[in-house]
Amino acid sequence: MRNLGKFFDNKHFARGFNRSGEFTINEAQVLENYGKTMQALFEGKITPEDEDESNFIAAFQEGGEGIVSKYAQCWKKYLSKTQRKRTYTLCSTVKSGASSYEDDDSDSDDLLLED
Repeated sequence: MRNLGKFFDNKHFARGFNRSGEFTINEAQVLENYGKTMQALFEGKITPEDEDESNFIAAFQEGGEGIVSKYAQCWKKYLSKTQRKRTYTLCSTVKSGASSYEDDDSDSDDLLLED
């Protein structure tokens, strides 16, 4: 696998792959050193030049389940961490009933006290 330069993902891993806690030391080094190559191969921007790159592409094509490559495993893990489906929970708070001081229908200003 060729090295096209250091790969960084400041959007998802602003402090780096090593400090994220998501990757092992070896996986972080593979991503940093070969991530640009893996991304370009995955997106089809470059063609494979050696057996490692061919195996990497084959692992993502149909029927490539049996191919085990440390690069493909690392890239699959990277994709699973960055392309998660976000789930949102709708929550609402229930307002409690009006207190005795709020929304009082009686006109307390109009009451007359008899002595």
